[in-house]
Amino acid sequence: MQLGALLSRFDDEAVVLETLVALEDLTLMSRVQSAAERDGSDVGAWASDAVGRFIASADDTQWLGLMTACTNAPDPGLAALKRMLEVTLEKDKPARC
Repeated sequence: MQLGALLSRFDDEAVVLETLVALEDLTLMSRVQSAAERDGSDVGAWASDAVGRFIASADDTQWLGLMTACTNAPDPGLAALKRMLEVTLEKDKPARC
């Protein structure tokens, strides 16, 4: 599925949860849900925002990682979403003392 078409349906929480399950990464799903709760947002809005933040701030290495993840993926849209969420979560990770 194309990433834009997928994100346009993220106002439906069921679609968001189905998409996160389709990523087959329960740890990522849990991290996204926790980040959304921490930010006082629903999961769909948080994920859409995360994609926007990735697009606005990703460096060349992060874009190359995204392209590499999509190259041989059976569903490049899902692969792109997964990579964008992973990068955004890593950037948002609280600093440890």
